[in-house]
Amino acid sequence: MMGLLNKWMESLDYEFKILQSCTRHQSPYSSCSRCLDVCSDEAITFIDGNPYIDNEKCTECGYCIAECPVQAIEGFFPKRTVFQNQLVVTDEHPPALRELLGYYKKGITAIIGEQEKLDENWQQTISKTNEMLEKLNEAPFSIHLKKIELKEESFTRREIFSFWKNEAQSTLKQMTPAKWRFNHEELDIAKLYPKHQFIEVSVNLSKCTLCKACQKLCKKNCFQINDTSFTISAQKCSGCMLCQDICPEKAITIQERIMSATEVAHSLLIKTCKICNNNYQTLVDQSEKCVKCKKKEEFGAILS
Repeated sequence: MMGLLNKWMESLDYEFKILQSCTRHQSPYSSCSRCLDVCSDEAITFIDGNPYIDNEKCTECGYCIAECPVQAIEGFFPKRTVFQNQLVVTDEHPPALRELLGYYKKGITAIIGEQEKLDENWQQTISKTNEMLEKLNEAPFSIHLKKIELKEESFTRREIFSFWKNEAQSTLKQMTPAKWRFNHEELDIAKLYPKHQFIEVSVNLSKCTLCKACQKLCKKNCFQINDTSFTISAQKCSGCMLCQDICPEKAITIQERIMSATEVAHSLLIKTCKICNNNYQTLVDQSEKCVKCKKKEEFGAILS
């Protein structure tokens, strides 16, 4: 019975889909194109600024899932062959870099194969992954190319879901299509490496007007503005760039950089505007005018 059920599940074919949580759907100012950039099959196109997947062209390589910074591409990773907790090199595309980082944290830290040497794609991907692991203070993937007695332990789609979500309560629950389909949400590498951050977030204090647009749109809750401080917690940042794209003053800069997780708090000051005499918040000690009065002056200068 179980074998028949597994075969039935393997026969199901779910198409990849881009969800409304995509930053392009969240704001017309979003510049993210990472799914498009990583798709070598040209299966992703932009229509009216939003990405769509042509499932006739899509080969379900999973690269777009791994690359999406907000896990907005619904689908599942392709089957990988694992033998005795080692990833086996195949003729297919290698896993994406982020996918490899995920496998590493799940205990698969060695790569094996019967080839004399790795092909260029596998070599480049593993090399880049090992560079990142070094910055994360982790040992690199070990590589063993030799004749092996391979008993295939290739993950089925159901088993892949179980692998990425090992806290699933029961096999029966995993077999519900609405549940085992969604392993795209499990590859948030910031959660897998909580002591490090992959993005550095900088704010130009002289430009920032404390409008809170970044705080309202950031799904990772990296920004917190209250009565006394502007706090940036970049550990959870996945680099979607939406805060940088939507900032009206262009005060936010996002850079990919692996570093120890840090939290930066900028103190807020209460000043009195020399034009309207109202109190206002600012990040700059030398500030003399509130945002409203400053904008009026700038607008007047443009008209004159």
